[in-house]
Order: sequence, then structure tokens, then C-alpha cells
Amino acid sequence: MRAGLVLIGPLIPILKNEFGLSNTAVSLLAGIPIICFAGTSLFMKQVARLGSSNRIIKWAVTSLALALFARTFTGLIGLYIFTILMGVSIAIMNYEIPAWVKKHAASETGLITGIYVTLMGVAGSIAIAVSVPLAEQNSLSWRFAMFPWIAIAAMAAIYWWLRVIPETEERRELPQYFWRSKAFKNPIAWSLALFFGTESMTFYATATWFPTILTTKGFTLREAAVAVSISGLIGSFVGLAAPHYIAKVIDQRLIIAFLTIMSGVSFFMIGFQNGEILYLWLTLANIGVSIIFPIVLMQSGFKSDSPEATRNLSTMFQSLGYILSATGPYVLGRVHDATNDWNTAMYVVAAITVVQLFFGLIVGKPNKIHY
Repeated sequence: MRAGLVLIGPLIPILKNEFGLSNTAVSLLAGIPIICFAGTSLFMKQVARLGSSNRIIKWAVTSLALALFARTFTGLIGLYIFTILMGVSIAIMNYEIPAWVKKHAASETGLITGIYVTLMGVAGSIAIAVSVPLAEQNSLSWRFAMFPWIAIAAMAAIYWWLRVIPETEERRELPQYFWRSKAFKNPIAWSLALFFGTESMTFYATATWFPTILTTKGFTLREAAVAVSISGLIGSFVGLAAPHYIAKVIDQRLIIAFLTIMSGVSFFMIGFQNGEILYLWLTLANIGVSIIFPIVLMQSGFKSDSPEATRNLSTMFQSLGYILSATGPYVLGRVHDATNDWNTAMYVVAAITVVQLFFGLIVGKPNKIHY
């Protein structure tokens, strides 16, 4: 779910050179999956007719494997078209997994969420680290960097097909369109959507452009990819245990404030400084993002009282949040184009965390969303 998405970042210079892409075109490529994350909510009611969460996830991971394969070998147009399918597949899993956790492991929401978010982060960090070395191996270039993730997605699909018992007889309430749910009129739900949106906006913006930014600060492209990867791995491993313990905290405002401020200061310092000190700021930024992300995902379970209510709230805040976060790579690229300065772009990212903090303090309160 994460690897095929984020490995585009280190490959941007290679893609720009091969296809003659502008920063705007690259930003669109990076933003397509995030736009899909938001737009997929429009037909989640139809997706729900497929049956249980197990069955839906099985089909989604299968289409993800096919999309990763197809976008690698169908040229520039295929790269864009099958990135859409990849985004839709990931979006469906984004919406279904919280409901799956609520049904199958309601008492261990923090632990299970921490595990799967950490695995996504680890896979993404490894993808970033190996993408440039793999792309430099032979004439297949960036396409060769896609091979490991195509294989892993295919194995995941095969696993779900072999393991999951068909549950076509399961009766489930079809999810409402998020704008028709009671949550849509709730200010807490809106705060959750905006908190998630600003947090994801900073993540996807920096995940896309960090390798490029570091090459302007004395790093080679390979060194930049490794730096982003190592800091991401550290953040992911720290984020493994954190959700389990944070889930036991009733009032999470202090935790959210600390992590958000740490991320904001780190983003600012990445723009302000150069050299090896950037390893520290990259690591602190990734720790903050890696812990806040599962905190947000857990809120749909904390603030609802059933799997269907969880699914409705999850669909709403992710739909609205991803609309905002989809602008992240584009905004960062446009700020650079307007100022010809990546440092200014990073100051803008730091400013976004101030907005994130405002809504995070509302979300962190021990409150419920009543349906």
C-alpha cells in the first residue's frame, strides 16, 4: 500500500529526464493516488455490495498488483492511467482496514493499527532506499525498481485468495455517502478531517520532494534516498509500539501537540540548515509523522460504536482529508517554481503544521461522535 506510492520521489529526476516532465507534471503524477483516495468514497457504497471486508480487501490487493505491473510497462500514458487504478485500490483498503480491525480486533485497535502502519512505513522506506540503486542497474532504469513491489503485491494477493474463507452470506449495512451521514454535520468529525488532511498534506509533499530537496543541499541522489529511507525506518519502528500505548490515553491533546510541534520545527530546520545535521531533522520529522498517522486512523474507532459507524467516519475524514492532502506535492512544487528556493517551500510546510496543531487539539479531546 505504501511502497509503490512513495518510491516515485527518488525517481523524479530519472522520470523527468526520460519523459521531459515539468515539476507540475511530476506533482500531478505524485498527487493522482491521493486524489483517488478522496474520490473513491463516491462509490464505496457500491464496493460494499461485494460483501465482507475480507472479500473487498482481497479484490483490492489483487487490483493493486495488476496496477503496479501495468503502469511499469505501458509508457507515459499508462504510467498515469494505472497510477489511478493503484490509487483506487489503496483507497479501498484505506477505508476497509479500520472497519476490519474494529470487527476482528476491537480490543487491540492500537496494537493492530500500529503493526500495519509500521509495516507500510518500513516497506515505503525500503522502497525509497533501493529505488535509485535498482534503477541504475540496467537499461530498464526506473522500471526495474518496480519489480520487487510487483512481486510482493502479487504474493499478497495470492495469500488473500488462498487464505480468506468466502463470506458472501454476510449481511452488512451498506455505508452511507459521507455527506449524508450524521458525522458530516459534526464539528468534531470536520476537525478530524482537517487534522488528517493537513498531516497527510505535509507527509505526501515531503515524501515526494525530499530526495530532490536534499540534492540541493550537497547530497547525491542515492545519498538523499538513503537518508530519507533510514529516517523513515526509524520513524516507522518508533511508531510500532506508540499507538498501543497512546490508545490507552483518554486525553491525547498533549501527545498530539508535542508530535506536531516536533514535526513543524524539523521541517523548518530542514529548510534552514545544510549538511549532516539534516539526518537529525529528517528523523524527528518522520517520527512525528509516523506516530500521528496511526493516531488519526484510530480515531474512527475511538469515536464510533460499531464497525459500520467506524467505516462511515473513516470514509468521511479520509475523503475530505485526502482532497486537501492531494495538493501537498503540487503546492510544494509551485512554491519552488515561484521562488526558485526549496528552503521557502519547507517553511510553507512548517506553517501547515500550525494549522494541523489547531485541529489536532480538538481531535485529541476525549469526545464521541454520536450517529
